[in-house]
Amino acid sequence: MQIFPIKKLYLPALSIVAVGFILLILISISTYRNLDRQKSMALRFLHRQGEGLILSVEASARTGMKSLMWQEISLGSLLRETAKNKDIAYVYIIDEHGTVVHHSDQSRSGTILDWKPDITAEDQIETRIKLLPDNTQIYELAKFFSPMYEPAMMHHRNRPMGLDAGYMANSHTHRGDTVVLGMKMTAYELARRADIQHAIIMAAIILILGSGALFFIFVIQNYYLVDKTLKQTRDYTREVVANMANGLLSIDSEGKIVFFNLLALELLGLEVSKAQGADLRSVIEFDLSGIQNTLNRCIPVPDFEIYHQHKAGEMIPLALSATPIKDGKGGCNGAVVILRDLREIKLLQEKVKRSEKLAAVGELAAGVAHEIRNPLSSIRGFAQFLRHSLKDKPQEKEYAETMVTEVDRINRVVTDLLTFARPMALEIMPTDITELVEHAMRLVNADALSCQVDIRTEISDLSSLPMDGNQITQALLNLLLNALQAVPPGGHIEIGAELETSASRLHLWVKDDGPGISDDKIEKIFEPFFTTREKGTGLGLAIVHKIVENHSGEIRVVSPPKGLMRGCRFSIILPIIAAKKIKGMYNRAGNQSTFQGE
Repeated sequence: MQIFPIKKLYLPALSIVAVGFILLILISISTYRNLDRQKSMALRFLHRQGEGLILSVEASARTGMKSLMWQEISLGSLLRETAKNKDIAYVYIIDEHGTVVHHSDQSRSGTILDWKPDITAEDQIETRIKLLPDNTQIYELAKFFSPMYEPAMMHHRNRPMGLDAGYMANSHTHRGDTVVLGMKMTAYELARRADIQHAIIMAAIILILGSGALFFIFVIQNYYLVDKTLKQTRDYTREVVANMANGLLSIDSEGKIVFFNLLALELLGLEVSKAQGADLRSVIEFDLSGIQNTLNRCIPVPDFEIYHQHKAGEMIPLALSATPIKDGKGGCNGAVVILRDLREIKLLQEKVKRSEKLAAVGELAAGVAHEIRNPLSSIRGFAQFLRHSLKDKPQEKEYAETMVTEVDRINRVVTDLLTFARPMALEIMPTDITELVEHAMRLVNADALSCQVDIRTEISDLSSLPMDGNQITQALLNLLLNALQAVPPGGHIEIGAELETSASRLHLWVKDDGPGISDDKIEKIFEPFFTTREKGTGLGLAIVHKIVENHSGEIRVVSPPKGLMRGCRFSIILPIIAAKKIKGMYNRAGNQSTFQGE
């Protein structure tokens, strides 16, 4: 049994892998953006620092140029002093042709550079990151060198008031020059490397924690999935066990009931509230049934037939099977006991026996009846002749009349034998049940009056139903005649008919208040030739039973009926569905339908 398809079991794992992959992408994007943001912040810091240093160089040059001691060489000294800052790689000034005018490295003064900043405005600063031959990165800032003007005076550039001639001359020398400042990016690289390491560590931590969380979720989800599967499997197994056609019990090594279904308790007559943990030995003999051998030696018991006395007093035939529950060491931890109700099988076996017996009796009866009937008619003719010949001799005439009466009785027995032996052809047609019951009552009404017995009917409002009306009338007639012979003068007989609530079966019954039938005789009354009356043939009830069987019905006998101290009730139960099924199996011949009974 597979509760969940295999594909469904992989869906949670695939989902978690997908979530982990998405989480990794998000962490990567977040880390990249964070590093990029930190890089931008570091570059802005370098830019502000470099801009401040350039302004500082301009301010220092401006101050020096106002002095009478200022010389052009002083500007180179200023650049060299400025370059001593640990964050500065170099600083130089180039003219508008790209020639280095002053450089913090004197050896490079006078060289011509292949790169010239593209600056168009006085306060514009151009930046770039330059890679040196030793792979060192330098952040360069380039700006017009303007020692003549302070930043606050930039918008008054055309009106330099109050400046002396020396200062004007010195500053005019550097008009169009550009100062270039190279900032070391070592601190930036260290910080960036530290940020990258920190980001990698944090990403690894987040990834590990996320993976752990996802794994935990995966484990929890699998746990719930497995738990759900186990619950569904358990519920499914419980439903299968509960709806088994057999009773099932599991017991431990001491014979205590561990598990059961309701059918097992019903067969054994145990209560549900007391079954769990109950000792099965108190209900079933372990040694006799072989269960003890199963517990001791792990030997299974195959279909052992036992008779169990139910708490209602009924002896129930059961087929018991026991299978050992083995542990890992080959020992026996308990057993599974299966109980199969054999009552229906026993009934079928009895029916088979009865059918075989009836078949044998029928064959014998058919052969004997024909052999008896021919000479019987001759004997009756001679007896009637003697009765007329001896009319003047009363005693001899009485003997002759007795002969005729007894021959007639023998003829009735032979007729019943032939009726019983012949296969009964069913003529199924819609039959008015009310009319059928009343007709059967009218047939015995004269006998009832002579016996001083009151016959009453109890009929519900019934429609026409498919059946062989003649045969059912014959069955009711036989039951009524038996009742008339059993009921004393002044007694009562009731004949009735009704449908079950589900309208699936028809009930016909004949009830009397006679002496009833003893329990030891009820099981035999439908056997051929069994009778309790001196002049009975023993075939009337056998014929009734055969008619009912041909209609796929059943006949029940209760003595005394419920609510009475004496009497007997015969009930004929005919399934309506079965009758309709029989109706569909007719062999149509014109307007008449016949069915050959079993």
